Amino acid sequence: MTAGYHRTRVVTRLHIVRKKLANGQKYYVYAWRGGPCIHTQDDTKPIITPELMDMANKERMRRAGKGERTLDKIIDQYRASPEYDALADATKRDYRLWLTRLSERFGPAPIGAFADIRMREQIILWRNRWAAQPRTADKAAVMVATVLSWCVDNGILATNIASGIKLLHSVNKADQVWEDRHWKAIADHKDEDGKQICPPHLMDALKLASLTGLRLGDLVRLDWTHVSEKAIILTTKKRQGRAVIPILPELRALLDNRPHREGTILRNSRGKPWTESGLGSVFQKKMPADFDRTMHDLRGTYVTWVAMKGLTDDEIARIVGWTAKRIGEIRARYVDEARVVVSLVERLTA
Repeated sequence: MTAGYHRTRVVTRLHIVRKKLANGQKYYVYAWRGGPCIHTQDDTKPIITPELMDMANKERMRRAGKGERTLDKIIDQYRASPEYDALADATKRDYRLWLTRLSERFGPAPIGAFADIRMREQIILWRNRWAAQPRTADKAAVMVATVLSWCVDNGILATNIASGIKLLHSVNKADQVWEDRHWKAIADHKDEDGKQICPPHLMDALKLASLTGLRLGDLVRLDWTHVSEKAIILTTKKRQGRAVIPILPELRALLDNRPHREGTILRNSRGKPWTESGLGSVFQKKMPADFDRTMHDLRGTYVTWVAMKGLTDDEIARIVGWTAKRIGEIRARYVDEARVVVSLVERLTA
């Protein structure tokens, strides 16, 4: 060992060198033994921080990526793939943002680095940047898993190391159902002149959603050509599947009361077809401040409604595109519970 130097190797794979000086000492941190220097510090030994580890990982990826196919190249291939092209426009918008963020963090890395299970830790650390926003953090992990899954499908990787990363956000879907109190809250939400704040054209959309179970993207493009005597039949935007929605009396009454019989069924305040973002935005603006349901929750509301009408879990699952298990959870929480309460009241008041 050269006089004046003390070398220490740590489990982080960083290489730290201490050099004695006439007036003290200086530490040099290298990305690895024989690698580039990424940090220097006088007198005290540096603390290994996440920032230092990040700098070292970038150096390793830059070195390993020379002459190899990088994640950036894979992202370009994925964007040009038929799988990406088949995504809904809204999904593509979301993916573009996250593919850009993924590129900024891991773009220079050789794709072979993602065959090493140790890279999973780096993916989780990247996801955790948004830990305070669990939904956002989950999108980061899902984006990596999506790209790596495409690599597996195309024979580029043997395994997907991002598969199964635990989601930070969880929600009990069975609880997300509009109840009478939610409709009442909208009806009671008025301005200082006593005028109802939720306008008729928005209320029409909410009622139609609750009677069809359609997602927002399908609701705004629902056209009279989709309506037959017994059912609404359309190809869904998200999954490109065929939806057949029975027209029950309540839905028939709503359709029969529409003022027009051509074009889209729903119209905005100007008499024009809604856009998905436009309807979502108006909903957010017109709801009471403490309103705890979304338009998407009206799908669960539809499930409870047709369950009360007597449809089986399998029949409902085919209509809304959910699993029979998920339908069963909603039925147990709302439909069966409600019937037990009604039965008890009837017995106690008989």
